[in-house]
Amino acid sequence: MTEHLTMNTVIHAAVRRDLDRFTQALQSFPAGSAERARQLLGAWRNFHKQLDDHHHDEETIFWPALREVGADDSLVGDLGGEHEKMMTELASTDVAMDALVGDPSAEQAQRTLRAFGQLRAAVESHFEHEERDLEPFAASKMGTEPMQRALKQVRKAHPAGEQGVFMAWLQDGADDSDRAALAKTIPAPVLFVFARVVGRSYTRDIASVWN
Repeated sequence: MTEHLTMNTVIHAAVRRDLDRFTQALQSFPAGSAERARQLLGAWRNFHKQLDDHHHDEETIFWPALREVGADDSLVGDLGGEHEKMMTELASTDVAMDALVGDPSAEQAQRTLRAFGQLRAAVESHFEHEERDLEPFAASKMGTEPMQRALKQVRKAHPAGEQGVFMAWLQDGADDSDRAALAKTIPAPVLFVFARVVGRSYTRDIASVWN
């Protein structure tokens, strides 16, 4: 289990949970079910957005702040290259998911499953690198002015509705360590209101796909 030093790894945990869910869903995909394919496409679009937003926030807000407080520029550059690899695999998986909706056959489900396997490999390679080499440094600098400024910037970058869906997604299937780390960053009343009220569309439209 990854030790949660910042919110970054709480987000990583949610990404990993979704990858597990997609893998299991495709392994047991009911051949010919256009309805199930459409359900999975809805969940995929949420996953794609959450991962895109996470990477964009890192590249435009958090990594510049980390550079300000002394992060190794070559390390951040390497991590950026890994983002590009993930974007390539996201695009390939996007194509596979659209194809599954048009052809919900067992054969296409297997092709889509292989696309997820390649995406997972790219994601895990990046997450492990970041968690090993950048996360401890980032955690040690969270109290600095650049990092506190970055936290405020990322909150302003997303409208309330997006934040609500994000918080609901982070909590869906989270274990005790994930929830404890999340509560250290976001007060419990805020989590409740945003996830249950502002982000209730996630529970209705996405969480239900996995139930």
